[in-house]
Amino acid sequence: MRLNPLFQEGVVLQHGKTLPVWGETLPDAIVRGELAGTEVFSRSSSRGEFTLYFPPLPPGGPFELRVGAGEDPAEETVVRDVLLGDVWLASGQSNMEYPLNAGPAWWPGNAWGPESTARRQEKKLKELLADTDKFRFFTVGRCVSGAQEKDAEGVWRRMTPENAGDCSAVAAWFGHVLRRETGIPVGLIVSSWGGTIAEAWTSLNGLTASPVTARLAAELAACHQKREFCAVREKVDILASDAVQPDPGNAGFGKGWAAPEFDDSSWKEMTVPGSWIQQDIAGNGAVWIRRSVELPGDWLGQDLILRTGGIDKHDIAYVNGCEVGRTGKDLECEYWNRERRYPVPGRLVTSRRLTVAFRAFSFIYDGSFSGDFKLIRVSDKSELSISGTWKAAPEFDRGRINVRKDSSTFGAGNPNTPGILFDGMIRPLTPCALRGVIWYQGESNTGNSREYGEVLRRMISDWRYFFLAPDLPFFMVQLAGYMNPRPFRRAGPWAEVREAKRLESERDPHTFMASAVDCGEELFIHPQDKESVGLRLAQSALHHVYGRTDVVPSGPMIREAKIEGSTVRLRFDFAEGLTLKEGEQTFYLAADGKNFFPADSAVAEGDSVLVRSAAVALPAEVRYAWSDFPPTPLYNGAGLPASPFRIEVR
Repeated sequence: MRLNPLFQEGVVLQHGKTLPVWGETLPDAIVRGELAGTEVFSRSSSRGEFTLYFPPLPPGGPFELRVGAGEDPAEETVVRDVLLGDVWLASGQSNMEYPLNAGPAWWPGNAWGPESTARRQEKKLKELLADTDKFRFFTVGRCVSGAQEKDAEGVWRRMTPENAGDCSAVAAWFGHVLRRETGIPVGLIVSSWGGTIAEAWTSLNGLTASPVTARLAAELAACHQKREFCAVREKVDILASDAVQPDPGNAGFGKGWAAPEFDDSSWKEMTVPGSWIQQDIAGNGAVWIRRSVELPGDWLGQDLILRTGGIDKHDIAYVNGCEVGRTGKDLECEYWNRERRYPVPGRLVTSRRLTVAFRAFSFIYDGSFSGDFKLIRVSDKSELSISGTWKAAPEFDRGRINVRKDSSTFGAGNPNTPGILFDGMIRPLTPCALRGVIWYQGESNTGNSREYGEVLRRMISDWRYFFLAPDLPFFMVQLAGYMNPRPFRRAGPWAEVREAKRLESERDPHTFMASAVDCGEELFIHPQDKESVGLRLAQSALHHVYGRTDVVPSGPMIREAKIEGSTVRLRFDFAEGLTLKEGEQTFYLAADGKNFFPADSAVAEGDSVLVRSAAVALPAEVRYAWSDFPPTPLYNGAGLPASPFRIEVR
């Protein structure tokens, strides 16, 4: 007798729903199960596989789960310390994987110190934990075998202060609120992997069913026939593609592109921070940017620091023609979001006019300069922002290189192989009875942001099928702000992923969303404020699953846009106490869907916001908070931010 490893000592099982328990025993045997005074029977297959179905049971415990077959005592197993409560599956990529005790590996620099948001939130949650015997979690071990696995590696653990640090921070805060508010046991199953696409979490059947991913499914099926697919490689990633080539060498420096006297008048203008690909400077390859800045008079001869956010992927920095620092070599991938801090010795600061230049090299995906570019005087930490308009030119241009879905990289060991994480880390959990799912993912799908809505819809439908729950509640996190703060970006992939989630929550009565748009950090893709995210997910669940009408489930959600003379009235749901905070304006209007202009005014009135722009006589579309890292001035009385949106004016 062998039960699936999910059913081990300390397990939390879902109350109030038909409860599957499965495993293996003797072939063609009558299998008996007993739990909480309830007895059920099943029959094993010719291979000895069986599934017992317990009827809905009330919350409580601890109980013993007994499963046996025939008269042989060896064919009986007993699982002790079983609780009946609410079981939630927490999944996604790194912002769900991010543990409560996240340390320096999650952020560049010294952002993780004792006074950091992460440390304060970790301390706070551990102090709040109570009756931890009724709050438990199971973290699914990473698995990219490429096979359809039956078992998930993991151990059920109590959410004690000693253990809590190892749990997903978002899931831990979410579960804590549910445990406090419902009073019943809570079990979290955390199955996540950083940097992964939604297609990897969808089954082959699910991928085949969608026109957007059918081609991927066909390629995947063909790959399964090859020996290379099955050979587990220690590192299978984007670098396997022939399209990815190393840097051939720094030709721009030899042409004098770093020198102050170089004439860059023929170069294009580029907004920094920003993506040179999105601004049509070049594709992947090497790009130079230059700018002359005016220093305060008392900075002459002073030691400085040249500070930026991440530069995707490698860079060399120059001041007055002299190299002051470089990051990355060969085909290293890990520095795209790492802060740069390069020392500028006072001997280079010989006049108030300083020429700063960067050579950046990106061999795949985006090519960008992130974060606020600054010069910092070492002596007193005073700062001078040098963000803004720079001159830019490509040293060489290889075009757009995006091989994330190149079938040559598919196979065992590659977590972005379509279907592989479903087979290794979700399939072994099915058909476990769940109360619902919380999902924090999408950063890795910004490369195909316009397809993300369909990809997400197919994945959700796929999970509901395998978990035998067509109405399984699915709660998504709308992506936090990241990269370059700006009020508007018409073609914004992060905004498009956010919109895909908003539209899916609007379309599907069992899919919901909690926005983290105001929880982001410019320099770090892993924002430290996971408490707000977990609490907002819990508020949505309390309202939509637990029937708590006294709990506001989300921030304002756009309902309609109607023209009133020269003004557009935007009406919202969950808008009680609607407030526009002071700050940068982020409502934009267009007559043609292409040329957007900022609203001259935005006024909150009841459940509405009235916006107008003198530059748009007949508005046809309005967008709010439409950029990678937008300002977020609109909140409801519960302190929850409005979801970014785009909407046609009727």
